[in-house]
Amino acid sequence: MAISLEELKRQREQIQKHLDWLDAKIFELKPQVERSETEPLRKSAEKSQALETSSTESQTPLPKVEPEPEIEPTYQAKTQNELLRAKVGCFLFFVLGIVLFIFLLFGLPYYL
Repeated sequence: MAISLEELKRQREQIQKHLDWLDAKIFELKPQVERSETEPLRKSAEKSQALETSSTESQTPLPKVEPEPEIEPTYQAKTQNELLRAKVGCFLFFVLGIVLFIFLLFGLPYYL
């Protein structure tokens, strides 16, 4: 499950774009009084976005990432067995709970 350097760079670039978009939306929604305080932040975000777009245009397209291999059949069978055991256990627990409830409701008063 090794992640290539190109993939990490691409993810970082997408995160940075998202952060810039969030900054822009926050800036739009803030009242006019607070805008004067955050003006330098918005300008720096616009500059970094401009730098990123110019650097990404000169890069070559990234190669396609191969999909992860499927889970080995032995692990998948083990998981299926555990699911079956859990279902049976839950069903037995439910049945025993119902039997206990019926016994306490109808059987126990006659024994006392």
